[in-house]
Amino acid sequence: MTVVLLHGLGVGQRYFDALAAELEGELVRPELRDPLPIAELAARVEAALLERACVVSTQARAVVVANSMGCQVAVELAIARPDLVAAIVLVGPTVDPAARTMPAQIGRLLSSAWFEPLRLIAIVVRDYFVTGPVATLRQARHALAHRMEERLPRVDVPTVVVRGAHDRLCPDDWARRVVSLLPDARLETVAGAAHAAHFSHAAAVAAVVSRLRGGTPAARA
Repeated sequence: MTVVLLHGLGVGQRYFDALAAELEGELVRPELRDPLPIAELAARVEAALLERACVVSTQARAVVVANSMGCQVAVELAIARPDLVAAIVLVGPTVDPAARTMPAQIGRLLSSAWFEPLRLIAIVVRDYFVTGPVATLRQARHALAHRMEERLPRVDVPTVVVRGAHDRLCPDDWARRVVSLLPDARLETVAGAAHAAHFSHAAAVAAVVSRLRGGTPAARA
């Protein structure tokens, strides 16, 4: 089954390289750096999946793995086109309603960065430079405006929420609330990881994806 990787705010697909190396089979890795509303980014992913289905003449349904703002895109995609989404993995989902301001998000991001690998920090800094501060700021406003907590109950596919134990952007109480709002979900906490568990602990996240590919139900935690 195809796996779709959806990156977060301001960064690109390079920070999914570690996870991609752990996964077998076909991967779809869209770049979503244009500053657009979350629903419009989800529509772009939908178009990419439909195009792939036409080209290879096969079923378009996929497991969608997302990090940070990409989780918001994954949720919108699953709501709009459940026929295209077999399951979703939300790694460090945002935005926690308790910190829905730019200063709060920046503060949490910086405190999480302390626990991230230096190699990841280098990739993120470079990607932010490539994306540019204006585009990043515009996209941040779209992410903050999106109320994922209001959308989660409409997701009708199995979901696993993955949270790094040191993730400040996605604290434990918010991760558990996400799970409680989803009809079919469970929480997995990765010890030693922060916001980018898919990078620092790629094997652990790949194991979650493999179980979903095999059709294992996402029994509620």
